Amino acid sequence: MSTETITLERPGTGAPAFRAGVHAMRTAICDGRPLVLMGLTHLLTTQSPCEVVFTSADSFPGPGAGIDVLLVEDTLAQAVPAGPAWCGSAPEVVVVRAEATPDQVLRQVCEAVDRRTPVPGAGRSAPGLSPREQQVLRFIASGMTHGQVARRIGISPHTVDTYVKRVRSKFGIGNKAELTRVALGLHPL
Repeated sequence: MSTETITLERPGTGAPAFRAGVHAMRTAICDGRPLVLMGLTHLLTTQSPCEVVFTSADSFPGPGAGIDVLLVEDTLAQAVPAGPAWCGSAPEVVVVRAEATPDQVLRQVCEAVDRRTPVPGAGRSAPGLSPREQQVLRFIASGMTHGQVARRIGISPHTVDTYVKRVRSKFGIGNKAELTRVALGLHPL
């Protein structure tokens, strides 16, 4: 049986956005099973922030390929080149087990993308946020609804909306996941 290496370049905009603010992650998939390669490629290009630019049944992408995320079957995981071999930033490696479900693979990929994606407001403390904005942000990040936050601190839900809009504006973020990431950098309640 012969194997071949395929390099894919997607025209246009790349992979669909998985969530706001996440740019397409250059992804390589290395798996000795051709049908698995095809399935993983389809899964990632349609349901994740990944742009699959390299697939292979028998080799890894070369140094300087600019790979952000590398999916590799569990039997090949030991052969993944060490960090210095990547000539710069080594990719996040996701080991795909034979029995993994698509949801499990997507969860692992999302975690790898999260580790690779800079956190909006990372390294910033809370300067620029009022104490009330910080308080509202922490409650939202803990999973409370705007109505629950309003009842908890004795303000109207519209005021909570205003605080959330201000925080989003100050940090240039657009969704609750990003709000949570900013809140993780704040001091506990």
